[in-house]
Amino acid sequence: MAAWIKDNDFVNEFLFAAPSPATFHQRSFPGDLFWLDDGQGGKFPSLFLCKEGASCCLMYLHGNAEDLGLSHDLLKAFRDFLNVHVIGVEYPGYGPVPGNPCEGGVNRHTRAAFNFVTQKLRIPPQRVIVFGRSVGTGPATNLVSLVNSSKKDVAALVLQSPYRSIKTLAKDLVGAVANIIMDRFDNEAAIPTCTSPTLIIHGRQDELIPVKHASVLYDKCGAEAKCLEVIEGVDHNAFHALDHIIRPLLNFLHKLGCDRLPPLPLTSFSVMKVMDEGKFLIPPDILEPRGQQGSEPGLLIRAIGTLLGKSGEWGLEDQDKPDLQNHRNVGGMR
Repeated sequence: MAAWIKDNDFVNEFLFAAPSPATFHQRSFPGDLFWLDDGQGGKFPSLFLCKEGASCCLMYLHGNAEDLGLSHDLLKAFRDFLNVHVIGVEYPGYGPVPGNPCEGGVNRHTRAAFNFVTQKLRIPPQRVIVFGRSVGTGPATNLVSLVNSSKKDVAALVLQSPYRSIKTLAKDLVGAVANIIMDRFDNEAAIPTCTSPTLIIHGRQDELIPVKHASVLYDKCGAEAKCLEVIEGVDHNAFHALDHIIRPLLNFLHKLGCDRLPPLPLTSFSVMKVMDEGKFLIPPDILEPRGQQGSEPGLLIRAIGTLLGKSGEWGLEDQDKPDLQNHRNVGGMR
């Protein structure tokens, strides 16, 4: 009952802010876009970018005000610079498919994508890099905690701008008032059971999610191989893809020996065969595509910032511009 209430309460309207209109549709990214069952009778979009000769696969769980359309350039950069296969996972209510974005739904999509990679494409879990950004660090940490608790490993857990939990983050800003909400994405509770190698990247000047959240998670992380990269002069959105994300991750994976592993027996042809046989490329019929109406106010913290009179400081006057600019810096590498 508590999980149902949490997945259907008002907080989700403030926590999640899908780009509106959606930046892609059912026919976008031919050959890369495919559809997975959501476990509740529907389908959700995902992206798979094949890199022949790659030894690992990176699973990307994006931030709040972006979708797979905005993430596509970043995923291509990961594929080409890290020499990995890449899967991008979409959240409920993001992209063209209507839905209710919530913790339970995001975690279901994440598990479905991981099962597709490990069961359908037969990539061993220990060859999967799980990467979460901002709100995406919640489902990323949850997934790795579940995998590690089942006595399995992933190649690495990568958290960019993570938070201890949504409730803890809200308490930092408004104090005891945050006690009225039910907590979700409790990274601080999950990360002690994350024993796979872990890299945490955070901007020193991040005021949306202060860097102390990353420090606490690093200290409590159960992995023996772990690293905290604090990027000076960077706030929540000003990361440069190559310098601040890809290079630290490349160095971390090199130390783990991931670049010296034998390549996975996965080719563009074998991936397309799996897609065709499983009918994963067939988009669902969507009578009323999502995205014609705005989804503001968006992320819970942005809403709290408005209450505190920090709209200008946090870039709340225009919900889209800060995140789109971030994606130009991070995804497009321009």
